[in-house]
Amino acid sequence: MELRHLRYFVAVAEYGGITHAAERLNIAQPAVSRQIRDLEAELGVELLVREGRRVILSDAGRAFAERARAVLAASNDAVQEARRIDRGEAGQLRIGLLESASWSGHLPEALNRFARTYPDIRMDIVPMGSVEQIEAVLAEELDAAFVYRQNNLVEEALSILPLRTDNVVLAASADLDFEKPGPLDLQDIDGLPLVSFPRAIAPVYHDAISAALAGIEFHPDIVQEAENETTILSLVSAGVGCAFVNSANMHRPPKQVRFYEVAGVSVPIEFLFVTTRNAGGLTQRLRNIVASLDTQEA
Repeated sequence: MELRHLRYFVAVAEYGGITHAAERLNIAQPAVSRQIRDLEAELGVELLVREGRRVILSDAGRAFAERARAVLAASNDAVQEARRIDRGEAGQLRIGLLESASWSGHLPEALNRFARTYPDIRMDIVPMGSVEQIEAVLAEELDAAFVYRQNNLVEEALSILPLRTDNVVLAASADLDFEKPGPLDLQDIDGLPLVSFPRAIAPVYHDAISAALAGIEFHPDIVQEAENETTILSLVSAGVGCAFVNSANMHRPPKQVRFYEVAGVSVPIEFLFVTTRNAGGLTQRLRNIVASLDTQEA
């Protein structure tokens, strides 16, 4: 059964016969008759009852016509929806958001431009860590992700757009007086209690920080762990300990937190925009906006 069978039959039902339907469809009458016969043969049901020179709908035909109209309407809606999506007038994008990178730079600027350019596209923003975002893109649970490079980044399966490289800084309570603006050295930070995050949250980042601290012979005293940098900075602000955090946090400094560079501690980490290689048209539109951002502006 094809949609044309339904269109021809509904036309017969609405225009009161094969002749009138053929005229409205601008199709030869024998062609309409043949399609109706094929439809009846496939269904094994008599849809039209012949009364002399005219035909009327059977009881089965009336019931089938009602359902056929609904199928044709749904088909038309699907076509129109696809066309609106293709024009960027409708649709939905699922986008991963890394909270620590959402205050400035590519992420907020790209989402703002996309929202202004395609106001009818719904953006479902999902806050989660980099590792989780990458897994969600690979599973096609997210259309796009803003992440820091992690060891689960399957490069052959993903389209990766490098955006910038951030580093780490020491976050300390404003009550802690180092008597200099920085950079700090080992003597300044030796013995400080630290707040950190579990390795499972971001293994590459965790290991890189550990290696950098070992490189200056700093042995961290981890007094508490937290799963995201917002919580970590709250603990720093409360005086629980200091923390090595992403330098992106300097764009949203909590009132009671100060940031310092530490000599010899450098952990460059790439900030990336990630999609699958077979990303759809809406995702490609977002990628084009991200790629068009001026690096200094973002």
